[in-house]
Amino acid sequence: MPEHEYIATPSRTKEILQRHGFRFKKRLGQNFLTNPKVLQRIVAAGGTSAADDVIEIGPGIGALTEFLAESAHQVLALEIDPRLLPVLAETMAPYPNVSVVEADVLKADLPG
Repeated sequence: MPEHEYIATPSRTKEILQRHGFRFKKRLGQNFLTNPKVLQRIVAAGGTSAADDVIEIGPGIGALTEFLAESAHQVLALEIDPRLLPVLAETMAPYPNVSVVEADVLKADLPG
């Protein structure tokens, strides 16, 4: 567990979004999870371990990414919205095993 409040809490999510002046785009279907217990269950259900490399599509501000980073070997996060790249640079800074790439997963050349 990080020494800070998880990204996936209503207060931290709101603070991050306000600090970056982020506004949701309806066409991208943007909405962010704000319940750490739900994210813990998602990662547990996926059976992610320290031996796994994970690709996340649409990390948003990094709520799920944070939990994946704590359990996986490497996380490659593909984000289509360039406005979220500076947010992710900030929120994922404590996680050296996370790489964020601006990409549309439907057009990305993924590692094989």
